[in-house]
Amino acid sequence: MTPLRLNVVRFLALLLLVWSSGAHAGPKKLPPQPIDPKTATDHDGQPIPEPDFREKSLYGHQLREAIVEPLSQSFDVPDRILHLLGKGPRHEAVNVNAYDEVANSTWFTNRNHFRAMAPDSVRLGSARAEVIPTPPFTIKSRKQGGVNPGFTIKDKNGKRWVVKLDRPGYPQLGSGADVVVDRLFWAAGYNVSHDVACTFGRDELVIDDELKQGKDKAPPFGEADLDSLLLRGDRGADGRYSGQASLYLEGKPVGPIDMRLRRPDDPNDRFRHRNRRELRGLYVLCSWVGSWDTKDHQSLDTFIESVDSLGFVRHHLLDFGASIGAAAEGPRPPERGYEYTIDGKWMAFRLLTLGFVSEPWRRIPREVPIPSLGNFESQVWQPNQFKSLQPHGAFHEMTAGDAYWGAKLVASFSDAQIAAAIDAVGYEDPRVKPAMLQLLKERRDKIMRYWFAKVVPLDFFEVKSGQLRFRDLAVDRGIASPRAYSIHVEGPGIAQEHLSASETALDLAQLGPRATRAELEFEIEGLNAKSVIVNLHREGNAWTIERIRHG
Repeated sequence: MTPLRLNVVRFLALLLLVWSSGAHAGPKKLPPQPIDPKTATDHDGQPIPEPDFREKSLYGHQLREAIVEPLSQSFDVPDRILHLLGKGPRHEAVNVNAYDEVANSTWFTNRNHFRAMAPDSVRLGSARAEVIPTPPFTIKSRKQGGVNPGFTIKDKNGKRWVVKLDRPGYPQLGSGADVVVDRLFWAAGYNVSHDVACTFGRDELVIDDELKQGKDKAPPFGEADLDSLLLRGDRGADGRYSGQASLYLEGKPVGPIDMRLRRPDDPNDRFRHRNRRELRGLYVLCSWVGSWDTKDHQSLDTFIESVDSLGFVRHHLLDFGASIGAAAEGPRPPERGYEYTIDGKWMAFRLLTLGFVSEPWRRIPREVPIPSLGNFESQVWQPNQFKSLQPHGAFHEMTAGDAYWGAKLVASFSDAQIAAAIDAVGYEDPRVKPAMLQLLKERRDKIMRYWFAKVVPLDFFEVKSGQLRFRDLAVDRGIASPRAYSIHVEGPGIAQEHLSASETALDLAQLGPRATRAELEFEIEGLNAKSVIVNLHREGNAWTIERIRHG
């Protein structure tokens, strides 16, 4: 590191510490422990003592991600040169098993891309049943944090929910976007809260007596305060308010996820978070649904107690209201998802061109013909140019292999499954479902075409009846016709170094009778994409897969 860069980083780091006095110290440097190479489960839920709740300053986070980290990276001249040459310093995700998959863990559970879910299961979401708030509702507290007005309630059945109101004039805009993305992300494999779009009347709300009197040093909250809060929400012609209700998560909250670093007081948390594939590949899913406000504060760790005060930490993604065409204030501002809040690239372009530069988002129509859909499009948007509100620590580390994995998750969703996620909202405006479904389909297909042209989309390899069988995901999803495959082979005793196949099966007898190990590099003829490498090992007459890597 050059002296100039070192001094700048030290100064900004000191500024960050002053600004963010509530932020936790970084974890101790512990070498990541490799998981079992062929495991399908990470077993990271071993019993541990309850970790401390950790605060995370929103302003400190924004300063670090929007200013400190980008400046630090810009002063790293060798890394910048390597990045421009396409040979950046990013390395492979650390929690990938031998089959190039993410093992099931407290972070992620393989679902739809392994086994297609029934559309009705997608519609029901993480609760796996019809669970909705049942009136009357007792308001227990004001909603803490965030822009949307709201409160926490206990319903007739004793269930606790966080309620957020839709903005006036935009019924089901934020609540609908949240529920759709909640269902899609859960079906993809992530831990999420159970969110529902709901309506309620003023007469269904009762303020808790303790809240009226003020508790926990909070000012009293009375009927007039509630009426004032409800004025900030959407109210239909029938007098009912629309909003989103999020069921309380299982376990005890212990603070948000740090998308860069480990949680230091969780022995199960073995990998730096920016090097986890499920967080890196999340970029592709966020790009698909336009989830532009994706940051540490849109997450929560909870401690699940199991026995004798011991338990484990489960990691959740939360709050998807800033997705699809929505923002906290109403329709999504056109630039959201296309630029960072502080975007050095576009700031430089505007400076050098004296403002005569046409940003892509300026080509997006500003009118919002469907209030409950908001500002959402698929023509200007490009899969690899999506940007969250601030740079995201894990997104910055994403490799081609991580992006391919994320694209594989997106590609796994059928039209019927996407429609089921939309049905979970119960949109009152009949125009919303067909318009949103068409846009999500178009964006899904653009993601497949882009990333499946960057990395050879051959997957789900297995050895069966003396053949190495696989699937071509681009052909499966109908964006490519059947095609020819070229395979370069290396290994002791290999009979042929170059093989070809016109079907998704390779006769392993072609490797020769003396071959005991083989590395097969798969390419698609006519496609300039990063290859897939499959390592095989033979014991007796039986070949087994040792390792698969994409990109």
